[in-house]
Amino acid sequence: MEGLLTPLRTTSTPRDEEPLLTISKPSQPLQQLPATPKTPLTSISNLDDVLTILRSKPSASVLAHVFDHLTSITPAFDIRTPSPKASQVVKTILEVTVPDFWNIISKSERGKLSQCLRSVTGLGGIVARLRFLVKSAESQPGVKGQIEELLDLLQGIMGMKGFVHEIWVSGEGTREARRGIVWKEFTTLVGGGKVLSVAAEAESVLGRGGRERWVGDGKKFTTWLGCEIARAASKIEAIEEESEWKALAVLLSRAFSLGYSDDLAEKLTYSHIHPLSSLSKLHYLLSLLQSHDKRTYLISLLRVLSWKHLTSTAAPSGFDPKWWLEDAPKISQIAGLLNDVMGSNEDFRDLAVDWLVSPNGGGVGEPIGIRRALVCVLSKGEVVLKGLLEKSLGQFGDKIWIKHTPIMRQEVNVQLLLLSAGYVHRLIPQFLHRLARSSPFLSGVSNRLGASSIRARFLGMVVGETLSEMTDKDGKAMKFGVEETATEEAKWWKSIRHVEDTVGNVEGLETVGREIVMRKKKKETQVQTRTSKVMVIEEIEDDDEDEDDLMPYPKPDSDAEDSDDDPTLINRKKDTAPVYIRDLILYLRSTDSYDRQLLALQSAASLIRRKATFGKELSDHATELTSLFTGLNDKFDMDDFEEMRMQALIALVVSIPRLVCGLLARGFFEGDYSLGQRAGMVSAIGMGARELAGMEDTDLPLSEASGKGKKAADMFPSKKLLGKMHDTWGSGKTAGPLDRITGSMEKMMISPMAAEAADKVTGPNVLKVRTFSSRMEVEKRRKKPVESRLGKVAGEAFFFPLTGRWWGALKDFGGQGIHFEPFLLTIFIKTLAIILHATGASAVALPQMTSELWDLLFSLRHHHSPTSTSTDSGVQEAVLFALLTLLEINTENDGGRRLADEHAKELVETQEWVGGILESGGLGEEEKGRVLAASVLMRINGVVQAYQRRLMGELLSLEA
Repeated sequence: MEGLLTPLRTTSTPRDEEPLLTISKPSQPLQQLPATPKTPLTSISNLDDVLTILRSKPSASVLAHVFDHLTSITPAFDIRTPSPKASQVVKTILEVTVPDFWNIISKSERGKLSQCLRSVTGLGGIVARLRFLVKSAESQPGVKGQIEELLDLLQGIMGMKGFVHEIWVSGEGTREARRGIVWKEFTTLVGGGKVLSVAAEAESVLGRGGRERWVGDGKKFTTWLGCEIARAASKIEAIEEESEWKALAVLLSRAFSLGYSDDLAEKLTYSHIHPLSSLSKLHYLLSLLQSHDKRTYLISLLRVLSWKHLTSTAAPSGFDPKWWLEDAPKISQIAGLLNDVMGSNEDFRDLAVDWLVSPNGGGVGEPIGIRRALVCVLSKGEVVLKGLLEKSLGQFGDKIWIKHTPIMRQEVNVQLLLLSAGYVHRLIPQFLHRLARSSPFLSGVSNRLGASSIRARFLGMVVGETLSEMTDKDGKAMKFGVEETATEEAKWWKSIRHVEDTVGNVEGLETVGREIVMRKKKKETQVQTRTSKVMVIEEIEDDDEDEDDLMPYPKPDSDAEDSDDDPTLINRKKDTAPVYIRDLILYLRSTDSYDRQLLALQSAASLIRRKATFGKELSDHATELTSLFTGLNDKFDMDDFEEMRMQALIALVVSIPRLVCGLLARGFFEGDYSLGQRAGMVSAIGMGARELAGMEDTDLPLSEASGKGKKAADMFPSKKLLGKMHDTWGSGKTAGPLDRITGSMEKMMISPMAAEAADKVTGPNVLKVRTFSSRMEVEKRRKKPVESRLGKVAGEAFFFPLTGRWWGALKDFGGQGIHFEPFLLTIFIKTLAIILHATGASAVALPQMTSELWDLLFSLRHHHSPTSTSTDSGVQEAVLFALLTLLEINTENDGGRRLADEHAKELVETQEWVGGILESGGLGEEEKGRVLAASVLMRINGVVQAYQRRLMGELLSLEA
């Protein structure tokens, strides 16, 4: 009987651990069972022994001994070099060791475990294991704990400084071909996005509530990668180590495909600024990139330098001949950085010129400072400078370019032309003299003067007079003798030619952001010091006097705050509503205080409007306020949160339209915001335009009169973006504020045409009975004229920043970015139509606004959703609504005569397209779309019938 039972497994308790149960020894000794053979710790000689121990459920002390062997860089225990045995060890660690020991081993042992897996083999194993667990998460909810452990392990592995450099160094001693294969796999994992994608998917499985990890955040992951590439480049001792430079260039090239090129360029560049000697290494690394990667880096760097150091986008107010000296030191530092990065590399200089003169380049919407710095760098080469001036002049005078280019891009072109002309005049004046008398210049000014846009004509006169003043002497300079060229703004444009920046030292540029943060913190501390009160408690000695004559006070009424069960929750130190803008900013930053956030939102709109005409307090903080409100989240689930936030944004738009609208347009296209936040930005621009135009939206929930008591979730999608997006902003049960505005506009524009059509059906007007009203009743119903403050700034502040940046986004993203989602695109088009309608038929900028909007709508005639191949009905209806608005405004004064003269081709094309989709049933069963299409056709037919001869003449001239 003794030999019938054989033990399958025996376990032993380590000496340093207490047994769970203490069993007394029997009186008679038992016969010992044969134990499973184990590998002694002293006999671990290779990876086979390591595998045996890992699979035998070792204790924590034994596991620590195994980690010591694996972290010792010896060939016998090398699992960093890919091999079948190394893969087995990694697989066993991830599938067995990590689930069993991760939560019980110490922090130092976790560090050893991370060091063991700090290799391409370890990364690949973690990615494969995570991918398997993520797929199993739906059917096996218990694996979420393993996913979280692996994410912590992955972050620990990659978070060690010098990770990228160590991966490269670990391949030393192997053959060059094998090392290249391993590096290619590492580049695919890290730069190609495999690690990021699987980590992000794992984070989505875990859901919110856990701690945030940068390995699953694209922005933070790219920032880390840029820092690691910079650290690896700084550790290369000599330029002659060509193999490592090329390896880093390959990794950097793949990293640009992650989609966060701005963050990558920022971290890569600013990590090399200090010490300054690293900039030469950065230049060499960038010189190894392909041309398209150089272009991506350069454009991203220019964007980063612009928003990081040149934040002001407001139009110049007043005129100071030396206005450019104020930020000349900062421009000099930026020019120094660009000069060090670009060096004498011809590719970079050609790319810089192409960016400046490209149809959507030159930093549209960015301050002139970035163009000043770049032209200053390019002015060091005469050939490059002359080519830049010739190309910008060619664009300036092209008739087609003038007609179809957004006005913001034309302003950038004129700034570039005047800047380069100033440098050419100082360096090679004879070349500018010849150019000022050449056919391209004279015909360009002539084409500008003949343009339909008033702004285009103004820019033409400014350039003509400026270049003539520089080249023509003895009173022969060109003078147009009109008031526009003698204004403060015209003087500012003409003074651009005097700008003379220098290429300075980049030292100190990286500390600008840090100094700004320190100043803000110091200001907050001062505000807290001023607002705090010092309470002095004085102890009074008892005089032991008779207290019988003291009159007792009555018992106070109950305090509602004392009813709280927990006395520690009672807060008797109440914050008061902010009185100054700096207090409002301080409250908005207090993201952990519900009371301060609520007070800030409740008083923001009224405080902003009150400070709009009181000194420079609002204008000095407008950029920061706009950034805070656009990125503010409803952390405390407040009632009417979105309404209060939108009221504040609208107040900012109305108070400082030139600055705030530019910031909102920039955030809509370039910022890292959600769909709901982007929708709020353009909505604030549109509703602010209506307020400036004197249009009262008293029926909207956003108005102060009727907005009380309504849930913000019924109006704005960011409250519950996915569930209520269609009902809030589209044609759902609850119409959003923009839908109510557009609905009333549609009724106003379509009703007269419907009445006219009914008249034709029911007979002549003379046979109808007309009801006459008294004069008093007519006067009561007549609306009183309201002063419009929108006309002067409609194009420059509201309309052109949106259309100009839209064309840039179309070129950069090819219609596949977040801005082209049907939800956002519909709101964007409606906002443009609302601004155009609010501007009115008598606005100075109406011709240019009409041209830009028509071109934009034509590009969306066959728009397809990024996630669908079919044309979106919401976008199509928005396009038809915008066309109807465009035709309505432009036919109000002259019946469409200007449209027939200047837009004959657009009228005919619109007529054919709308008629085609109406006949083919392309609008589906939606009644609203068919009504809009029919209204557009009726309005076009009216213009065609009235000005048929003019249209035929224009079309014949176009064909000729």
